[in-house]
Amino acid sequence: MINLKKILPLITIAMIAIINISIYWNVHLYYRAEENIEDIDKKIKILERANQIYPSNGLVFYELGKAYFDLGIQNLHDRVNSESYLRKSIESYSRSIKINPASFFSHFNFAQSLLYMSFFYPSYDISYYDEYRKAALLAGHNHQIFYEVGKIYLSIWPEISEKDKDFTFDILRKIASGKEREKLQNLMQIWDLNVKDYAVMEKILPEDAVVYRFYARFLGEKSLSLEKRQEMLARAEFMEFERAKNEYHAGENDFLYFRLKEASKHFKSCVNALDKINFYQSLIQQTLIGSSEFIELRKSTMLNLAKCQIEMGRTLEEVEGNLRLYLKLEDEVAEVGKLELYLRSRELIEEKLETNLDDLNRLSFHILLSFKQNRYRDIMRVGNILRESFLVVPEAQKNAFVNILLLIGDSYQKVDYIYDALEFYEKALEIESDNLKALLRIRQNHERMNEEEKIRETDKKIEKLMAPRERMFKNLLINKGQKYSQILNFDGREIILTLHFKGSREKDIIPLICIFFNGKVVWESYLKNEGGFEGEKVEAGEESETSAEADKIVSLSLKSNIGKNMLIVMPVDRPVNLLKIIYQ
Repeated sequence: MINLKKILPLITIAMIAIINISIYWNVHLYYRAEENIEDIDKKIKILERANQIYPSNGLVFYELGKAYFDLGIQNLHDRVNSESYLRKSIESYSRSIKINPASFFSHFNFAQSLLYMSFFYPSYDISYYDEYRKAALLAGHNHQIFYEVGKIYLSIWPEISEKDKDFTFDILRKIASGKEREKLQNLMQIWDLNVKDYAVMEKILPEDAVVYRFYARFLGEKSLSLEKRQEMLARAEFMEFERAKNEYHAGENDFLYFRLKEASKHFKSCVNALDKINFYQSLIQQTLIGSSEFIELRKSTMLNLAKCQIEMGRTLEEVEGNLRLYLKLEDEVAEVGKLELYLRSRELIEEKLETNLDDLNRLSFHILLSFKQNRYRDIMRVGNILRESFLVVPEAQKNAFVNILLLIGDSYQKVDYIYDALEFYEKALEIESDNLKALLRIRQNHERMNEEEKIRETDKKIEKLMAPRERMFKNLLINKGQKYSQILNFDGREIILTLHFKGSREKDIIPLICIFFNGKVVWESYLKNEGGFEGEKVEAGEESETSAEADKIVSLSLKSNIGKNMLIVMPVDRPVNLLKIIYQ
Protein backbone atom coordinates (compact mmCIF):
# COMPACT_ATOMS: atom_id res chain seq x y z
CA MET A 1 0.00 0.00 0.00
CA ILE A 2 2.89 2.30 0.90
CA ASN A 3 4.58 1.52 -2.42
CA LEU A 4 1.34 2.31 -4.33
CA LYS A 5 1.15 5.73 -2.68
CA LYS A 6 4.71 6.41 -3.80
CA ILE A 7 4.09 5.19 -7.37
CA LEU A 8 0.71 6.95 -7.91
CA PRO A 9 2.12 10.51 -8.20
CA LEU A 10 4.68 9.23 -10.67
CA ILE A 11 1.94 7.57 -12.71
CA THR A 12 -0.07 10.80 -12.62
CA ILE A 13 2.91 12.86 -13.74
CA ALA A 14 3.61 10.34 -16.52
CA MET A 15 -0.02 10.51 -17.72
CA ILE A 16 0.02 14.30 -17.71
CA ALA A 17 3.28 14.22 -19.64
CA ILE A 18 1.80 11.79 -22.18
CA ILE A 19 -1.32 13.99 -22.57
CA ASN A 20 0.81 17.13 -22.99
CA ILE A 21 3.01 15.38 -25.54
CA SER A 22 -0.12 14.18 -27.37
CA ILE A 23 -1.57 17.70 -27.40
CA TYR A 24 1.76 19.10 -28.58
CA TRP A 25 2.01 16.60 -31.45
CA ASN A 26 -1.64 17.15 -32.31
CA VAL A 27 -1.12 20.92 -32.55
CA HIS A 28 2.18 20.44 -34.37
CA LEU A 29 0.52 18.22 -36.98
CA TYR A 30 -2.41 20.68 -37.24
CA TYR A 31 -0.06 23.50 -38.21
CA ARG A 32 1.76 21.21 -40.65
CA ALA A 33 -1.54 20.34 -42.30
CA GLU A 34 -2.59 24.00 -42.41
CA GLU A 35 0.60 24.86 -44.29
CA ASN A 36 -0.03 22.08 -46.80
CA ILE A 37 -2.85 23.72 -48.77
CA GLU A 38 -2.31 22.35 -52.28
CA ASP A 39 -2.17 18.57 -51.60
CA ILE A 40 -5.53 17.93 -49.94
CA ASP A 41 -5.06 14.14 -49.64
CA LYS A 42 -1.77 14.62 -47.78
CA LYS A 43 -3.39 17.26 -45.61
CA ILE A 44 -6.17 14.79 -44.63
CA LYS A 45 -3.64 12.10 -43.73
CA ILE A 46 -1.78 14.47 -41.42
CA LEU A 47 -5.01 15.59 -39.76
CA GLU A 48 -6.23 12.00 -39.32
CA ARG A 49 -2.90 11.15 -37.70
CA ALA A 50 -3.29 14.17 -35.40
CA ASN A 51 -6.72 12.87 -34.32
CA GLN A 52 -5.28 9.46 -33.58
CA ILE A 53 -2.75 11.06 -31.22
CA TYR A 54 -5.24 13.42 -29.53
CA PRO A 55 -8.92 13.30 -30.67
CA SER A 56 -10.18 16.37 -28.80
CA ASN A 57 -8.85 19.34 -30.82
CA GLY A 58 -11.78 21.10 -32.48
CA LEU A 59 -9.47 22.94 -34.89
CA VAL A 60 -8.25 19.64 -36.37
CA PHE A 61 -11.82 18.50 -37.07
CA TYR A 62 -12.57 21.97 -38.49
CA GLU A 63 -9.67 21.68 -40.95
CA LEU A 64 -10.74 18.13 -41.81
CA GLY A 65 -14.22 19.42 -42.57
CA LYS A 66 -12.78 22.05 -44.91
CA ALA A 67 -10.54 19.51 -46.66
CA TYR A 68 -13.34 17.00 -47.23
CA PHE A 69 -15.65 19.82 -48.41
CA ASP A 70 -13.07 20.92 -51.02
CA LEU A 71 -12.74 17.32 -52.25
CA GLY A 72 -16.53 17.03 -52.44
CA ILE A 73 -16.77 20.12 -54.64
CA GLN A 74 -13.83 19.03 -56.81
CA ASN A 75 -15.43 15.61 -57.45
CA LEU A 76 -18.96 16.68 -58.33
CA HIS A 77 -18.58 14.73 -61.57
CA ASP A 78 -18.28 11.55 -59.47
CA ARG A 79 -21.53 11.34 -57.53
CA VAL A 80 -20.47 8.55 -55.16
CA ASN A 81 -17.15 10.09 -54.13
CA SER A 82 -18.56 13.61 -53.94
CA GLU A 83 -21.40 12.55 -51.63
CA SER A 84 -18.98 10.56 -49.47
CA TYR A 85 -16.62 13.52 -49.07
CA LEU A 86 -19.46 15.89 -48.23
CA ARG A 87 -20.77 13.46 -45.61
CA LYS A 88 -17.30 13.24 -44.04
CA SER A 89 -17.13 17.05 -44.10
CA ILE A 90 -20.44 17.23 -42.24
CA GLU A 91 -19.27 14.66 -39.69
CA SER A 92 -15.99 16.52 -39.11
CA TYR A 93 -17.72 19.88 -38.62
CA SER A 94 -20.22 18.24 -36.30
CA ARG A 95 -17.35 16.83 -34.14
CA SER A 96 -15.65 20.26 -34.16
CA ILE A 97 -18.85 21.94 -32.91
CA LYS A 98 -19.26 19.36 -30.12
CA ILE A 99 -15.75 20.17 -28.90
CA ASN A 100 -16.11 23.94 -29.35
CA PRO A 101 -19.80 24.95 -29.72
CA ALA A 102 -18.91 28.68 -29.69
CA SER A 103 -16.91 28.55 -32.94
CA PHE A 104 -18.91 30.60 -35.44
CA PHE A 105 -16.57 29.55 -38.28
CA SER A 106 -17.41 25.90 -37.59
CA HIS A 107 -21.14 26.61 -37.57
CA PHE A 108 -20.88 28.60 -40.79
CA ASN A 109 -18.86 26.01 -42.69
CA PHE A 110 -21.06 23.24 -41.30
CA ALA A 111 -24.04 25.11 -42.76
CA GLN A 112 -22.20 25.45 -46.08
CA SER A 113 -21.64 21.68 -46.25
CA LEU A 114 -25.29 21.01 -45.39
CA LEU A 115 -26.41 23.50 -48.04
CA TYR A 116 -24.31 21.91 -50.79
CA MET A 117 -25.35 18.42 -49.70
CA SER A 118 -29.05 19.33 -49.83
CA PHE A 119 -28.62 21.06 -53.20
CA PHE A 120 -26.68 18.34 -55.04
CA TYR A 121 -28.23 15.40 -53.19
CA PRO A 122 -31.83 16.39 -52.31
CA SER A 123 -32.43 13.08 -50.52
CA TYR A 124 -30.11 14.35 -47.76
CA ASP A 125 -32.76 16.50 -46.13
CA ILE A 126 -31.13 18.29 -43.19
CA SER A 127 -31.93 21.95 -42.51
CA TYR A 128 -28.98 24.33 -42.68
CA TYR A 129 -30.89 27.47 -41.61
CA ASP A 130 -30.22 26.99 -37.90
CA GLU A 131 -26.48 26.61 -38.40
CA TYR A 132 -26.29 29.85 -40.39
CA ARG A 133 -28.27 31.59 -37.67
CA LYS A 134 -25.95 30.24 -34.95
CA ALA A 135 -22.90 31.39 -36.94
CA ALA A 136 -24.27 34.93 -37.22
CA LEU A 137 -25.32 35.07 -33.57
CA LEU A 138 -21.90 33.90 -32.40
CA ALA A 139 -19.99 36.15 -34.83
CA GLY A 140 -20.25 39.25 -32.65
CA HIS A 141 -19.01 42.08 -34.90
CA ASN A 142 -17.69 39.92 -37.73
CA HIS A 143 -19.35 41.61 -40.72
CA GLN A 144 -17.97 39.08 -43.16
CA ILE A 145 -20.03 36.33 -41.53
CA PHE A 146 -23.09 38.61 -41.46
CA TYR A 147 -22.55 39.29 -45.14
CA GLU A 148 -22.20 35.62 -46.13
CA VAL A 149 -25.19 34.53 -44.03
CA GLY A 150 -27.27 37.42 -45.33
CA LYS A 151 -26.49 36.47 -48.94
CA ILE A 152 -27.62 32.88 -48.30
CA TYR A 153 -30.87 33.96 -46.66
CA LEU A 154 -31.64 36.44 -49.44
CA SER A 155 -31.04 33.78 -52.08
CA ILE A 156 -33.68 31.52 -50.47
CA TRP A 157 -36.00 34.33 -49.36
CA PRO A 158 -39.32 32.69 -50.36
CA GLU A 159 -38.43 29.54 -48.36
CA ILE A 160 -37.46 31.05 -45.00
CA SER A 161 -39.82 31.82 -42.11
CA GLU A 162 -40.88 35.28 -40.97
CA LYS A 163 -38.60 34.86 -37.95
CA ASP A 164 -35.63 34.19 -40.23
CA LYS A 165 -36.59 37.15 -42.42
CA ASP A 166 -36.52 39.46 -39.40
CA PHE A 167 -33.16 37.99 -38.46
CA THR A 168 -31.90 38.63 -42.02
CA PHE A 169 -33.00 42.27 -41.82
CA ASP A 170 -30.99 42.69 -38.61
CA ILE A 171 -27.72 41.32 -39.99
CA LEU A 172 -27.99 42.95 -43.42
CA ARG A 173 -28.63 46.38 -41.90
CA LYS A 174 -25.21 46.06 -40.27
CA ILE A 175 -23.65 45.30 -43.66
CA ALA A 176 -25.49 48.13 -45.42
CA SER A 177 -24.44 50.57 -42.68
CA GLY A 178 -20.80 49.87 -43.58
CA LYS A 179 -21.44 51.38 -47.04
CA GLU A 180 -18.99 49.02 -48.76
CA ARG A 181 -19.89 49.39 -52.42
CA GLU A 182 -18.95 45.88 -53.54
CA LYS A 183 -20.97 44.22 -50.78
CA LEU A 184 -23.95 46.48 -51.38
CA GLN A 185 -23.79 45.74 -55.10
CA ASN A 186 -23.73 41.98 -54.50
CA LEU A 187 -26.61 42.10 -52.03
CA MET A 188 -28.69 44.11 -54.47
CA GLN A 189 -27.90 41.66 -57.26
CA ILE A 190 -29.11 38.75 -55.10
CA TRP A 191 -32.18 40.75 -54.06
CA ASP A 192 -32.95 41.46 -57.73
CA LEU A 193 -32.70 37.77 -58.68
CA ASN A 194 -34.55 36.25 -55.73
CA VAL A 195 -36.70 38.86 -54.00
CA LYS A 196 -37.40 42.02 -56.05
CA ASP A 197 -39.64 43.38 -53.30
CA TYR A 198 -38.89 47.08 -52.79
CA ALA A 199 -40.25 47.02 -49.24
CA VAL A 200 -37.66 44.37 -48.34
CA MET A 201 -34.75 46.45 -49.66
CA GLU A 202 -36.00 49.56 -47.85
CA LYS A 203 -35.96 47.62 -44.55
CA ILE A 204 -32.37 46.56 -45.19
CA LEU A 205 -30.96 49.96 -46.19
CA PRO A 206 -29.99 52.48 -43.50
CA GLU A 207 -31.32 56.02 -43.79
CA ASP A 208 -28.23 57.38 -45.48
CA ALA A 209 -28.00 59.63 -48.55
CA VAL A 210 -24.97 57.81 -49.98
CA VAL A 211 -26.66 54.40 -49.70
CA TYR A 212 -29.95 55.69 -51.13
CA ARG A 213 -28.12 57.16 -54.15
CA PHE A 214 -26.27 53.87 -54.66
CA TYR A 215 -29.58 51.98 -54.56
CA ALA A 216 -31.18 54.47 -56.97
CA ARG A 217 -28.29 54.02 -59.39
CA PHE A 218 -28.71 50.25 -59.17
CA LEU A 219 -32.44 50.55 -59.91
CA GLY A 220 -31.69 52.74 -62.91
CA GLU A 221 -28.94 50.54 -64.33
CA LYS A 222 -31.16 47.46 -63.98
CA SER A 223 -34.17 49.27 -65.55
CA LEU A 224 -36.25 48.54 -62.45
CA SER A 225 -38.93 50.79 -60.92
CA LEU A 226 -38.43 54.37 -62.12
CA GLU A 227 -40.82 55.68 -59.46
CA LYS A 228 -38.85 54.00 -56.68
CA ARG A 229 -35.55 55.29 -58.09
CA GLN A 230 -36.82 58.88 -58.14
CA GLU A 231 -38.32 58.52 -54.67
CA MET A 232 -34.99 57.31 -53.27
CA LEU A 233 -33.09 60.17 -54.94
CA ALA A 234 -35.59 62.70 -53.58
CA ARG A 235 -35.23 61.23 -50.09
CA ALA A 236 -31.43 61.26 -50.42
CA GLU A 237 -31.59 64.96 -51.32
CA PHE A 238 -33.82 65.65 -48.33
CA MET A 239 -31.19 63.98 -46.11
CA GLU A 240 -28.50 66.15 -47.71
CA PHE A 241 -30.64 69.19 -46.94
CA GLU A 242 -31.02 68.13 -43.31
CA ARG A 243 -27.26 67.56 -43.14
CA ALA A 244 -26.70 71.01 -44.64
CA LYS A 245 -28.88 72.57 -41.94
CA ASN A 246 -26.98 70.74 -39.22
CA GLU A 247 -23.65 71.86 -40.68
CA TYR A 248 -24.91 75.44 -40.85
CA HIS A 249 -26.04 75.46 -37.21
CA ALA A 250 -22.71 73.90 -36.14
CA GLY A 251 -20.90 76.62 -38.12
CA GLU A 252 -23.00 79.32 -36.48
CA ASN A 253 -22.17 77.97 -33.05
CA ASP A 254 -18.42 77.84 -33.80
CA PHE A 255 -18.53 81.34 -35.30
CA LEU A 256 -20.24 82.65 -32.17
CA TYR A 257 -17.30 81.42 -30.07
CA PHE A 258 -14.78 82.63 -32.64
CA ARG A 259 -13.65 79.14 -33.66
CA LEU A 260 -13.18 80.39 -37.19
CA LYS A 261 -11.47 77.44 -38.88
CA GLU A 262 -14.08 75.01 -37.58
CA ALA A 263 -16.90 77.40 -38.54
CA SER A 264 -15.50 77.82 -42.06
CA LYS A 265 -15.28 74.05 -42.46
CA HIS A 266 -18.93 73.61 -41.42
CA PHE A 267 -20.15 76.35 -43.76
CA LYS A 268 -18.23 74.86 -46.70
CA SER A 269 -19.66 71.43 -45.89
CA CYS A 270 -23.13 73.01 -45.90
CA VAL A 271 -22.52 74.47 -49.36
CA ASN A 272 -21.25 71.11 -50.65
CA ALA A 273 -24.41 69.39 -49.39
CA LEU A 274 -26.65 71.99 -51.03
CA ASP A 275 -24.77 71.60 -54.32
CA LYS A 276 -25.77 67.92 -54.41
CA ILE A 277 -29.48 68.76 -54.52
CA ASN A 278 -31.01 68.59 -58.02
CA PHE A 279 -34.64 68.68 -56.79
CA TYR A 280 -35.74 65.19 -57.74
CA GLN A 281 -38.78 65.95 -55.60
CA SER A 282 -40.25 67.74 -58.63
CA LEU A 283 -40.46 64.39 -60.44
CA ILE A 284 -42.41 62.65 -57.67
CA GLN A 285 -44.79 65.57 -57.06
CA GLN A 286 -43.75 66.02 -53.42
CA THR A 287 -42.38 69.01 -51.54
CA LEU A 288 -39.74 67.66 -49.19
CA ILE A 289 -37.53 70.77 -49.41
CA GLY A 290 -39.18 74.18 -49.40
CA SER A 291 -37.84 76.41 -52.15
CA SER A 292 -37.75 79.50 -49.93
CA GLU A 293 -36.06 77.56 -47.11
CA PHE A 294 -33.43 76.24 -49.53
CA ILE A 295 -32.66 79.74 -50.85
CA GLU A 296 -32.57 81.20 -47.33
CA LEU A 297 -30.11 78.52 -46.16
CA ARG A 298 -27.80 79.00 -49.14
CA LYS A 299 -27.97 82.77 -48.76
CA SER A 300 -27.18 82.71 -45.03
CA THR A 301 -24.37 80.21 -45.55
CA MET A 302 -22.64 82.28 -48.23
CA LEU A 303 -22.88 85.39 -46.05
CA ASN A 304 -21.54 83.70 -42.92
CA LEU A 305 -18.78 81.95 -44.86
CA ALA A 306 -17.64 85.33 -46.19
CA LYS A 307 -17.79 86.89 -42.71
CA CYS A 308 -15.83 83.97 -41.31
CA GLN A 309 -13.13 84.49 -43.92
CA ILE A 310 -13.04 88.23 -43.25
CA GLU A 311 -12.54 87.60 -39.52
CA MET A 312 -9.64 85.32 -40.48
CA GLY A 313 -7.98 88.31 -42.17
CA ARG A 314 -8.98 87.78 -45.82
CA THR A 315 -9.19 90.77 -48.15
CA LEU A 316 -12.32 91.97 -49.92
CA GLU A 317 -10.98 90.57 -53.19
CA GLU A 318 -10.63 87.11 -51.60
CA VAL A 319 -14.20 87.01 -50.25
CA GLU A 320 -15.90 88.95 -53.04
CA GLY A 321 -17.02 85.79 -54.84
CA ASN A 322 -19.01 84.52 -51.85
CA LEU A 323 -20.45 87.99 -51.18
CA ARG A 324 -21.65 88.29 -54.78
CA LEU A 325 -23.34 84.89 -54.53
CA TYR A 326 -25.09 86.15 -51.40
CA LEU A 327 -26.15 89.42 -53.02
CA LYS A 328 -27.50 87.53 -56.05
CA LEU A 329 -30.02 85.89 -53.70
CA GLU A 330 -30.66 88.77 -51.27
CA ASP A 331 -33.49 91.17 -52.16
CA GLU A 332 -34.08 92.77 -48.76
CA VAL A 333 -32.66 96.32 -48.70
CA ALA A 334 -32.27 96.25 -44.90
CA GLU A 335 -30.16 93.06 -45.01
CA VAL A 336 -27.86 94.49 -47.68
CA GLY A 337 -27.53 97.61 -45.54
CA LYS A 338 -26.40 95.48 -42.59
CA LEU A 339 -23.75 93.88 -44.78
CA GLU A 340 -22.52 97.30 -45.89
CA LEU A 341 -22.21 98.47 -42.28
CA TYR A 342 -20.30 95.30 -41.41
CA LEU A 343 -17.85 95.81 -44.30
CA ARG A 344 -17.34 99.43 -43.27
CA SER A 345 -16.62 98.37 -39.70
CA ARG A 346 -13.89 96.07 -41.04
CA GLU A 347 -12.58 98.91 -43.23
CA LEU A 348 -13.11 96.93 -46.44
CA ILE A 349 -15.19 99.67 -48.08
CA GLU A 350 -15.43 103.43 -47.63
CA GLU A 351 -18.14 105.36 -45.81
CA LYS A 352 -19.55 106.69 -49.08
CA LEU A 353 -19.57 105.24 -52.55
CA GLU A 354 -16.04 105.63 -53.83
CA THR A 355 -15.27 107.70 -56.87
CA ASN A 356 -11.64 106.55 -57.00
CA LEU A 357 -11.14 104.74 -60.30
CA ASP A 358 -7.82 103.10 -59.36
CA ASP A 359 -9.39 99.85 -58.12
CA LEU A 360 -12.24 99.00 -60.47
CA ASN A 361 -12.94 95.61 -58.83
CA ARG A 362 -13.53 97.28 -55.48
CA LEU A 363 -15.62 100.03 -57.11
CA SER A 364 -17.72 97.46 -58.98
CA PHE A 365 -18.59 95.65 -55.77
CA HIS A 366 -19.40 98.89 -53.89
CA ILE A 367 -21.68 100.01 -56.74
CA LEU A 368 -23.47 96.64 -56.56
CA LEU A 369 -24.07 97.19 -52.83
CA SER A 370 -25.52 100.64 -53.56
CA PHE A 371 -27.68 99.31 -56.40
CA LYS A 372 -29.19 96.60 -54.18
CA GLN A 373 -30.16 99.41 -51.77
CA ASN A 374 -31.79 101.53 -54.51
CA ARG A 375 -29.19 104.30 -54.22
CA TYR A 376 -29.35 105.07 -57.93
CA ARG A 377 -28.41 108.76 -57.64
CA ASP A 378 -25.10 107.89 -55.96
CA ILE A 379 -24.30 105.50 -58.81
CA MET A 380 -25.25 108.09 -61.42
CA ARG A 381 -22.74 110.43 -59.78
CA VAL A 382 -20.02 107.87 -60.55
CA GLY A 383 -21.32 107.81 -64.12
CA ASN A 384 -20.84 111.59 -64.39
CA ILE A 385 -17.26 111.25 -63.14
CA LEU A 386 -16.58 108.57 -65.75
CA ARG A 387 -17.91 110.89 -68.47
CA GLU A 388 -15.37 113.52 -67.50
CA SER A 389 -12.46 111.10 -67.08
CA PHE A 390 -9.98 109.66 -69.52
CA LEU A 391 -9.51 106.13 -68.30
CA VAL A 392 -7.16 103.41 -69.53
CA VAL A 393 -8.58 100.10 -68.30
CA PRO A 394 -6.10 97.26 -67.67
CA GLU A 395 -7.02 93.98 -69.34
CA ALA A 396 -7.39 92.27 -65.96
CA GLN A 397 -10.06 94.79 -64.87
CA LYS A 398 -12.12 94.98 -68.07
CA ASN A 399 -14.83 92.65 -66.74
CA ALA A 400 -15.16 94.78 -63.61
CA PHE A 401 -15.38 97.96 -65.72
CA VAL A 402 -18.09 96.45 -67.93
CA ASN A 403 -20.08 95.52 -64.79
CA ILE A 404 -19.72 99.11 -63.56
CA LEU A 405 -21.03 100.50 -66.86
CA LEU A 406 -24.00 98.11 -66.83
CA LEU A 407 -24.91 99.01 -63.22
CA ILE A 408 -24.68 102.71 -64.05
CA GLY A 409 -26.92 102.12 -67.07
CA ASP A 410 -29.37 100.15 -64.91
CA SER A 411 -29.44 103.00 -62.40
CA TYR A 412 -30.29 105.55 -65.09
CA GLN A 413 -32.96 103.22 -66.41
CA LYS A 414 -34.51 102.87 -62.95
CA VAL A 415 -35.14 106.63 -62.84
CA ASP A 416 -36.27 106.72 -66.50
CA TYR A 417 -33.17 108.42 -67.91
CA ILE A 418 -33.36 106.19 -70.96
CA TYR A 419 -30.90 108.03 -73.18
CA ASP A 420 -28.26 108.15 -70.44
CA ALA A 421 -28.80 104.45 -69.74
CA LEU A 422 -28.37 103.70 -73.45
CA GLU A 423 -25.11 105.62 -73.48
CA PHE A 424 -23.55 103.44 -70.77
CA TYR A 425 -24.88 100.20 -72.24
CA GLU A 426 -23.28 101.09 -75.55
CA LYS A 427 -20.00 101.91 -73.80
CA ALA A 428 -20.08 98.46 -72.19
CA LEU A 429 -20.72 96.92 -75.61
CA GLU A 430 -17.74 98.77 -77.11
CA ILE A 431 -15.46 97.05 -74.60
CA GLU A 432 -17.15 93.66 -74.71
CA SER A 433 -18.96 93.24 -78.01
CA ASP A 434 -20.39 89.83 -77.11
CA ASN A 435 -22.02 90.96 -73.86
CA LEU A 436 -25.55 89.59 -74.10
CA LYS A 437 -26.81 91.48 -71.05
CA ALA A 438 -25.79 94.82 -72.58
CA LEU A 439 -27.53 93.98 -75.88
CA LEU A 440 -30.75 92.91 -74.15
CA ARG A 441 -30.84 96.14 -72.14
CA ILE A 442 -30.20 98.18 -75.30
CA ARG A 443 -33.09 96.37 -76.96
CA GLN A 444 -35.37 97.20 -74.00
CA ASN A 445 -34.49 100.88 -74.36
CA HIS A 446 -35.16 100.86 -78.11
CA GLU A 447 -38.54 99.23 -77.39
CA ARG A 448 -39.42 102.03 -74.96
CA MET A 449 -38.44 104.59 -77.58
CA ASN A 450 -40.33 102.69 -80.34
CA GLU A 451 -37.24 102.53 -82.56
CA GLU A 452 -38.23 99.59 -84.74
CA GLU A 453 -35.21 99.74 -87.04
CA LYS A 454 -32.75 99.72 -84.13
CA ILE A 455 -34.68 96.90 -82.48
CA ARG A 456 -34.20 94.77 -85.61
CA GLU A 457 -30.49 95.64 -85.74
CA THR A 458 -30.07 94.71 -82.09
CA ASP A 459 -32.03 91.48 -82.56
CA LYS A 460 -29.56 90.42 -85.27
CA LYS A 461 -26.64 91.00 -82.88
CA ILE A 462 -28.43 89.09 -80.11
CA GLU A 463 -29.18 86.19 -82.46
CA LYS A 464 -25.46 85.82 -83.25
CA LEU A 465 -24.67 85.41 -79.54
CA MET A 466 -27.49 82.99 -78.82
CA ALA A 467 -27.09 79.24 -79.05
CA PRO A 468 -27.71 77.90 -82.57
CA ARG A 469 -31.39 77.17 -83.16
CA GLU A 470 -30.36 73.71 -84.25
CA ARG A 471 -27.16 71.93 -83.30
CA MET A 472 -26.38 68.69 -85.12
CA PHE A 473 -24.05 65.99 -83.80
CA LYS A 474 -22.28 63.27 -85.72
CA ASN A 475 -21.81 59.95 -83.94
CA LEU A 476 -22.09 61.53 -80.47
CA LEU A 477 -22.25 58.48 -78.21
CA ILE A 478 -22.96 59.17 -74.52
CA ASN A 479 -22.01 56.15 -72.41
CA LYS A 480 -23.99 54.83 -69.47
CA GLY A 481 -23.44 56.99 -66.39
CA GLN A 482 -21.51 59.62 -68.39
CA LYS A 483 -22.65 63.23 -68.16
CA TYR A 484 -22.59 65.09 -71.45
CA SER A 485 -22.72 68.86 -70.84
CA GLN A 486 -23.46 71.67 -73.24
CA ILE A 487 -23.36 75.42 -72.47
CA LEU A 488 -26.17 77.27 -74.24
CA ASN A 489 -26.58 81.06 -74.43
CA PHE A 490 -30.16 82.26 -74.04
CA ASP A 491 -31.91 85.56 -73.39
CA GLY A 492 -33.77 84.63 -70.20
CA ARG A 493 -37.09 83.86 -71.88
CA GLU A 494 -39.02 80.60 -71.77
CA ILE A 495 -37.88 78.20 -74.44
CA ILE A 496 -38.92 74.88 -75.94
CA LEU A 497 -35.82 72.68 -75.93
CA THR A 498 -36.01 69.56 -78.10
CA LEU A 499 -33.46 66.74 -78.06
CA HIS A 500 -33.32 64.06 -80.76
CA PHE A 501 -31.89 60.65 -79.89
CA LYS A 502 -31.14 57.83 -82.29
CA GLY A 503 -33.78 55.10 -82.25
CA SER A 504 -32.94 51.46 -81.67
CA ARG A 505 -33.74 48.48 -83.88
CA GLU A 506 -34.42 46.37 -80.80
CA LYS A 507 -37.76 47.31 -79.32
CA ASP A 508 -37.01 45.80 -75.91
CA ILE A 509 -33.98 48.06 -75.40
CA ILE A 510 -35.37 51.33 -74.04
CA PRO A 511 -32.75 53.65 -72.52
CA LEU A 512 -33.40 55.63 -69.35
CA ILE A 513 -32.33 59.26 -69.79
CA CYS A 514 -31.84 61.97 -67.18
CA ILE A 515 -31.72 65.65 -68.23
CA PHE A 516 -30.52 68.50 -66.01
CA PHE A 517 -30.90 72.20 -66.79
CA ASN A 518 -29.05 74.79 -64.71
CA GLY A 519 -28.46 72.36 -61.86
CA LYS A 520 -32.00 71.00 -61.62
CA VAL A 521 -33.37 67.74 -62.94
CA VAL A 522 -36.06 68.60 -65.49
CA TRP A 523 -36.73 65.19 -67.05
CA GLU A 524 -36.05 61.55 -66.34
CA SER A 525 -37.82 58.76 -68.14
CA TYR A 526 -37.47 56.03 -70.75
CA LEU A 527 -37.11 56.93 -74.42
CA LYS A 528 -40.35 55.41 -75.59
CA ASN A 529 -43.36 56.72 -77.45
CA GLU A 530 -45.44 57.54 -74.39
CA GLY A 531 -44.87 60.75 -72.45
CA GLY A 532 -44.12 60.54 -68.75
CA PHE A 533 -44.60 63.92 -67.09
CA GLU A 534 -46.56 67.07 -67.57
CA GLY A 535 -44.72 69.72 -69.58
CA GLU A 536 -42.79 67.29 -71.76
CA LYS A 537 -43.40 64.78 -74.50
CA VAL A 538 -41.52 61.85 -75.92
CA GLU A 539 -42.53 60.86 -79.38
CA ALA A 540 -41.31 59.03 -82.45
CA GLY A 541 -39.98 61.48 -84.99
CA GLU A 542 -39.17 61.19 -88.66
CA GLU A 543 -36.78 58.51 -89.76
CA SER A 544 -33.15 59.32 -89.20
CA GLU A 545 -30.93 59.42 -92.26
CA THR A 546 -28.42 57.14 -90.53
CA SER A 547 -30.86 54.62 -89.09
CA ALA A 548 -33.82 52.58 -90.17
CA GLU A 549 -35.48 53.40 -86.86
CA ALA A 550 -37.31 56.62 -85.98
CA ASP A 551 -35.61 59.20 -83.79
CA LYS A 552 -36.73 59.48 -80.17
CA ILE A 553 -37.60 63.05 -79.29
CA VAL A 554 -37.74 64.74 -75.88
CA SER A 555 -39.36 68.17 -75.87
CA LEU A 556 -39.15 70.36 -72.75
CA SER A 557 -40.56 73.74 -71.78
CA LEU A 558 -37.88 75.56 -69.74
CA LYS A 559 -37.21 78.97 -68.20
CA SER A 560 -33.73 80.06 -69.27
CA ASN A 561 -31.23 82.41 -67.65
CA ILE A 562 -29.74 85.41 -69.38
CA GLY A 563 -26.39 84.31 -70.79
CA LYS A 564 -24.93 80.88 -70.06
CA ASN A 565 -27.22 77.94 -69.34
CA MET A 566 -25.92 74.46 -68.55
CA LEU A 567 -27.61 71.45 -70.16
CA ILE A 568 -26.55 67.98 -68.99
CA VAL A 569 -27.70 64.71 -70.55
CA MET A 570 -26.98 61.47 -68.69
CA PRO A 571 -28.00 57.98 -69.84
CA VAL A 572 -28.61 55.84 -66.75
CA ASP A 573 -28.79 52.25 -67.96
CA ARG A 574 -27.27 52.06 -71.48
CA PRO A 575 -25.47 54.26 -74.03
CA VAL A 576 -27.41 56.59 -76.32
CA ASN A 577 -26.65 58.58 -79.48
CA LEU A 578 -27.57 62.27 -79.32
CA LEU A 579 -28.36 63.48 -82.85
CA LYS A 580 -29.36 67.12 -82.40
CA ILE A 581 -30.57 69.86 -80.04
CA ILE A 582 -33.21 72.36 -81.19
CA TYR A 583 -34.74 75.27 -79.32
CA GLN A 584 -37.43 77.79 -80.11
